[in-house]
Amino acid sequence: MFRKKTLKKVRPKYIYRNPKLKMDFRKMNIALIGSPRYENVRNIRDFIFNVKTKLGNNINIISRGNEDGCEKYVKKYAIEFGLRYTEYNPAHTNKNLYSGMNDNYYSKPFHPTQKLHQYDCVIKHADKIFYFGGIVPSEQKHFERLLKRFNKKVIYLD
Repeated sequence: MFRKKTLKKVRPKYIYRNPKLKMDFRKMNIALIGSPRYENVRNIRDFIFNVKTKLGNNINIISRGNEDGCEKYVKKYAIEFGLRYTEYNPAHTNKNLYSGMNDNYYSKPFHPTQKLHQYDCVIKHADKIFYFGGIVPSEQKHFERLLKRFNKKVIYLD
């Protein structure tokens, strides 16, 4: 006659209100890559700061690890703002503290397709992709093919 009181399942606050969302923003990988000629430091800094304020500290910034252009500033400000940072630098370079591949991948002889393989690694591991500046025309066809293969979209920022 009396109903036994059961405990109601309570979702923690950090789980989103909409259960249909498949993407967990607490562990989001955001790729910030760009042209070697893009040097607008203020836009990069403000973008990374806005990402941090909107999504919190538990995001991972992914880059190709280039020493010139926007990616040196992406690395600088991602680390400065206390975000996790991963870079997929070419196989002919040495492994560093932020490298995303294992030890056997690095210290290989140079090959021209290593720059294209960087795009493979970045797109495969990223949830959202942002590109600063214009893409190099010789790499654009490969980049677009990868976006189609992994069914991802890129947002070009100027």
